[in-house]
Amino acid sequence: MKINASLVRLSAACLLLGIAGCKQEHLNGVKSDPAVKVYLPDSEKPNGLVDVMAGNSLKVDSAASTVNFSIPVYRGGESNFETLTVDVSADNSAIAGLITAGTLPANTVILDPADYTLDAKDTVALNNNIMKGKITPKIKIASLDKYAGKVAALGIKISNASKREVNADMSKAIIYFSVEDLIDAITPKTNMIDNTKWQIYHRGDGVTFTVNADGSVLATGGNWGQQGIVQAVEVRANKSYKIDMNVAGSGASDCWFEVYVGQAVPSEADDYKDGDTRIALNTWNGCGKSPFNGLLSSLSCAGKGNVVSFPTAGKAYVLIRSGGSSLGTKGIKITNIDFRRVD
Repeated sequence: MKINASLVRLSAACLLLGIAGCKQEHLNGVKSDPAVKVYLPDSEKPNGLVDVMAGNSLKVDSAASTVNFSIPVYRGGESNFETLTVDVSADNSAIAGLITAGTLPANTVILDPADYTLDAKDTVALNNNIMKGKITPKIKIASLDKYAGKVAALGIKISNASKREVNADMSKAIIYFSVEDLIDAITPKTNMIDNTKWQIYHRGDGVTFTVNADGSVLATGGNWGQQGIVQAVEVRANKSYKIDMNVAGSGASDCWFEVYVGQAVPSEADDYKDGDTRIALNTWNGCGKSPFNGLLSSLSCAGKGNVVSFPTAGKAYVLIRSGGSSLGTKGIKITNIDFRRVD
């Protein structure tokens, strides 16, 4: 009976490492050649393409302001588990051909070297009985906006491993991602309103809006005047945003209280109409006449709804205004003004 030499080597390795948990690390990726070589398991994917948004390797480094991805490096074989290093570099030579062939989308662009960092060497060491390393491309968050609407790609290559040979057939991979999807994944859906940035929108005497230190706003008066507050926010194209706030009052008469979110720059010379009224109190429509206290979206009896999107990215303006005969003896108090992306 012949004894398989590979089995003998594996058995010896198991005795050295401890029988429990010993395994052939080459079964975790390399199928073409189990020899003692260094390789990228992702190279086995069609064309070596890795959609990094489809995995779970994405991590945000808030201190460095980068998005980091993880590309594994393995060393095949069943013995001599010595730590080694391997050179790492960018290799984008295949990307243009993949775009031409339709394998990558037509809007794919190669990441500019100024927009990411890639360590020149990676260490491959024994970990859980697998000789494994990790290449970590770090994408600069501040650079993502310049790739808006694009798919970004970066080719990665390993070479010159110390102590072991690199598997030339499994030395390259290409990571790619939708920039919009990445921005969505890393952008927290938080309130975009800054209570220190409200500006008075004055359209006539009689109504006064007062912004308080605690962030609340009080609208008082009437006499058929109107006034409001406005601030600019940065929005992205074709994303949904929601506006809401709590409003409380003793009851108004012949009065409107309206919220707009539009991309036209407000002018005090004209009534603001961009995007139409979103949510509103309107005593002629039947809300705001009796005492009220609650979310404006629940009390509203006018407008197109409090979820809005924009065809282009850039500045949008949140404008809240009121006017009419009387805003009530206590006026209208506005608290918890909230504007945020919801998808």
